Amino acid sequence: MNSLDLTLSAINGVPEKIPFNPYIMHMAATLLNISYNHEFCRKPEVLADAMIKCSDYFGIDHVNVSTDAYREANAWGVEIDWSSHTPIAKKYLEIDEFESVEPPDILENVRIQNRVKAVEILAEKVGGTQCIVGWIEAPFNGINSLFGLVNVLKLCQYPDWDKKIRDLVARIMPVQKEFAKLQFEAGAHIIGAGESAASQIGPMRYEKCFLEATRELINYIQKDVPAIYHVCGNNALIDKEGRDMIKIISSTNAAIIDFDYQVDLELAKEKIGNKNCIRGNSNTQILGSPEYSPLDVINEVTKTIEKGKPGGKFMYAAGCEWPWEPLEMSSRNLGIAKALTEKLGYY
Repeated sequence: MNSLDLTLSAINGVPEKIPFNPYIMHMAATLLNISYNHEFCRKPEVLADAMIKCSDYFGIDHVNVSTDAYREANAWGVEIDWSSHTPIAKKYLEIDEFESVEPPDILENVRIQNRVKAVEILAEKVGGTQCIVGWIEAPFNGINSLFGLVNVLKLCQYPDWDKKIRDLVARIMPVQKEFAKLQFEAGAHIIGAGESAASQIGPMRYEKCFLEATRELINYIQKDVPAIYHVCGNNALIDKEGRDMIKIISSTNAAIIDFDYQVDLELAKEKIGNKNCIRGNSNTQILGSPEYSPLDVINEVTKTIEKGKPGGKFMYAAGCEWPWEPLEMSSRNLGIAKALTEKLGYY
């Protein structure tokens, strides 16, 4: 069974073994000594080559084209600041002026097309054996990348805050759908949707403003391919009215959910049942800090596998992006995780 078949089989039940699918971005560039901002994020040929080499070296069962959260925002007119370690917004759009902004033609946007081109290259080189993961922004992340998280949260002071937020989401949704479709048509086997600030909104506001749109987007993607819903932070909150964030996220119907390390994996599997496959969720602080020993890493990865493995529908990964610096340590820890997944991961 090749990596593509193994990854897809885990979505549907109990696979032959646990797929090894850590979320890799900076690690691929660092391994090849490539500038992340100026080469990996801007040159699809470089991105594809780095992802293939990294996945081959560590035995990773997928390749992905995620690099940053600002490709769609750039198509809408957000200028990119390349001076940090990853692309960010140089200046956000004004919410009050957004209605007058023309929807972008994403076929003409360089950053959009570069990601699509990276998928095409990966499909040509490894499409029959490796699982190719395309990437878009989920609704909350989509408006955050346009206007900034703080500015979006400030809308909650208005009496009609929920309508204001839903209207913004409705405007960007067609672009998100089109971007996903372009990547599926280019050869992606799975489409990931990034929601890095999901834990910042809380169950009530998420349910009111983003659940319906997220479910619509995921259902749209899953007419063609499975979707990953990548949610960062502590999304295990239950509010005083009993809204359970784990169950709400599960109800998006995403084939795969990335839960961050703050969410107890055993608890998440208990609440979700067989509804979603989970990809997760070793503690990135333990994986990425020299304060922790190799034994600490072994214990953390083992705990993750033991909690995630029962009943299948599980892929091994860190809680979020795999740490990448210092390279010697991050490579060592990724190798430890691969070895343990191989040792403990068979059913």
